[in-house]
Amino acid sequence: MISRTRLTIPRYLFAAAAVSSSLTRSGAAQDLILSERVLVPVTVRNVPGAFGTLWSTELWYRNNSTRPVIVFPLATSDYVPTMNRTVPLPIFTSPNYDPSQIIYVERDGIDDVQFDLRLFNRSDPKATWGTKLPVVREREFADAISLINVPTAAGFRSALRIYAMPDDSFSAETVLVQIYANDERLLASSEMSFVGAPRYAAVMSLADAFPEIRQADRVRVHIESHNGRRIWAFVGVTSNMTQEVSIVTPD
Repeated sequence: MISRTRLTIPRYLFAAAAVSSSLTRSGAAQDLILSERVLVPVTVRNVPGAFGTLWSTELWYRNNSTRPVIVFPLATSDYVPTMNRTVPLPIFTSPNYDPSQIIYVERDGIDDVQFDLRLFNRSDPKATWGTKLPVVREREFADAISLINVPTAAGFRSALRIYAMPDDSFSAETVLVQIYANDERLLASSEMSFVGAPRYAAVMSLADAFPEIRQADRVRVHIESHNGRRIWAFVGVTSNMTQEVSIVTPD
C-alpha cells in the first residue's frame, strides 16, 4: 500500500524562521543583477545530534582570479576575501530549525571562486576529515529533482532536506515528495510544507516517516515543485555505528 501523507512543520518554528528570513531579505536588497545567490545548505556550530554526536560546519573560500570578488554574507557588511588565498568565510551559524544560509557572490567573479563546506562530528576525536557538502549556486536549482541510491537499512538514518530560494512571500507552499523502489514501484507519497519565506523543509528519518520504504533496500526520492518554484535537495545518510555521513545529491 502506498503511504500518502502530508508533512507539516510545527507552527512555533515559523517565528524563528521569520527572523532568519528577514535577515535574508536584507541581503536580497542588493542588486541581484550584480550578484548571484548561493545556498550554503548547513551552517551549524556544536549542535547535538543522535548517539551523542555534536555537529559543526566550516566554510572555506578561495578567489582564483586577479580581481576582488565581493561576498555578501546575509546582513553583515560586504566582505572581500583576499585574492589567491584560501580563507574561512565568516557567515552566520544559527540554532533555528532551518540550518541553511543564503550568501551573495558578485556575478562577474563567481566562476573564479571555490568553496569547501565541511561537516564535522566534534564529539569523536578519531573522526575523519569531515564530510564535504555541496555549496549550490542558484543556477543549479530546478523544478524537479531525483535522488537515487538512498539506503533504507536500519543501520542508517537518511535525512531529506529540501530548499527553495527565498522571496518576499510568506504564503504556505508545498512540494510533492515521492519515493520509488528501483523497479519504479511507488512506495510512498507526501506533500511537504516549506518553513518561512518559504525555503526549507526536512524529514530527519525517511524510514521512520515512511515505513513502507523498508520493503526496498534502496530507493529513489523524487521531489517536484507545484508552481514552478526552483528547488534543490539532498539526503544525508548517517551510519548509526560509526556516525560517518555520506551525501546523496542530484548530480
